[in-house]
Amino acid sequence: MSTLRQSLGFSFMERYLLICLQLLSFTLLARLLTPQQIGLYSVSIALVSIAQVIRDFGLVNYLIQHKTLEREDIGSALGLALLLGGTLFLLVNATAPLVGAFYNDASLTRIVHIISLNFLILPFNSILTALLRRDMQFSMLMRLNVCAAVVSTSTTLGLAWAGFGSSSLAWGDIASSLTLACGMLVIGAARRLPRPQLTRWRAILGIGGPLTLANIATSISIDINELVLGKLLNFTQVAINSRAQGLMHLFNRDLMDAIRSVAYPAYARASRAGSMLEQEHVASVSAVTAVAWPFYGFIGLFPLEVLRLMFGMQWDLSAPLVPWFCLAGAFSAMANLIPTLMLAAGHAKLMATADMLIQPAKAITLSLVVYYYRDLTSLAIAFVIVSVLAVPYFYAFKQCCLPTDFAAMARQLAKNLVLAGLSLAPALAIVLWQRPAGQALPYPWFFACVAATAIAWLLLLWVLKHPLHREFVNLVWSPVSNKLQLLFKTP
Repeated sequence: MSTLRQSLGFSFMERYLLICLQLLSFTLLARLLTPQQIGLYSVSIALVSIAQVIRDFGLVNYLIQHKTLEREDIGSALGLALLLGGTLFLLVNATAPLVGAFYNDASLTRIVHIISLNFLILPFNSILTALLRRDMQFSMLMRLNVCAAVVSTSTTLGLAWAGFGSSSLAWGDIASSLTLACGMLVIGAARRLPRPQLTRWRAILGIGGPLTLANIATSISIDINELVLGKLLNFTQVAINSRAQGLMHLFNRDLMDAIRSVAYPAYARASRAGSMLEQEHVASVSAVTAVAWPFYGFIGLFPLEVLRLMFGMQWDLSAPLVPWFCLAGAFSAMANLIPTLMLAAGHAKLMATADMLIQPAKAITLSLVVYYYRDLTSLAIAFVIVSVLAVPYFYAFKQCCLPTDFAAMARQLAKNLVLAGLSLAPALAIVLWQRPAGQALPYPWFFACVAATAIAWLLLLWVLKHPLHREFVNLVWSPVSNKLQLLFKTP
């Protein structure tokens, strides 16, 4: 348990540092680049993301989950990664002019050419990162990823200041990948890589094939709204929608990535040891929703204030969309770890089936909404409806292989609902009392709401005897208290 806590601690520390860098980058880029330029890059990333999924091909999952990892397994994973990366590099570069022609913007061709360089670098990074995650070396991963983020942020901001526009974001991604690769060489992780080979390709294909198809469907579902918006509306509308979703993604993607990166190897290790996975899943969902629901509630109460603080007034049009996406994120928090759990427990094909069914339906639904309504609010409402329906859907698939303790889950979720409601009560009272209709709350009052919500949340963790309170004490307060005792201990 101490190893798991330390891994979570390093993973969260990494994620917090990366979020701080991202917020700094977003705040400055929102003033250096126009919504048109940011929307252009968003569409480029959405187009290339499908190729990125194919490049991964379940190799990371295979290396983490496989019970007895031998050099032939690592060499085969590396061989497939290099083969896929090189092939996709050529394919993406060949189709880049077609992308620019489809969207009637030559800038897209240039950006896609730059992003494609990642296919030559990421095969090494992904294999070495998977091996470090399997060994729970999250302290080292934190240092490497933070260094890569610092270089990426510096590169992006410097190039944006110099007038490179959307290309500055693409070159920032390349700088991050190169920094991570150099870091792996410095720490000696590359010595673990054997000669590339393909001897175990059938075993990898057994896991990677279904996962890749499912991940392609997921990637299309996630990116389809930006692709369709870019074609049917314009790149500015893409950026407005992306900025609104970005506040939801601060938790749904960024913080959840930190949790999943630890949860997956931890679940896989528990599965290999024959431990009770459902008990760990209930505890994980309880911890996630205890943080997610107050977070989404607060952002949903103060969308205009948060957007202006982070990005400036030019993004005010994103504010009405934020509460809808926060509502979707709050529902998704209850099921976010189910694919991770099923994958770690060895039910990759069932998980892939679940994704293959729901993701195309989601993609088609969102595309039709954009096509018929040409309106971002309608898209956000449809996003909420799909997210709500996805929760029982994923639990139904989980029930087929890992029965859920619904009574225990309901108790924890009810406690977290009370926790979120009471935590947000002081901020809601200030909003009703002080905020003029349709305007932003003055910043002194806004920061008072931030402080009141944080203090209320911490006190309620203790009052409600929430399991997260014990973890907080073990992870944060106990080490600080011990150091203070040593510092002031009488000789």
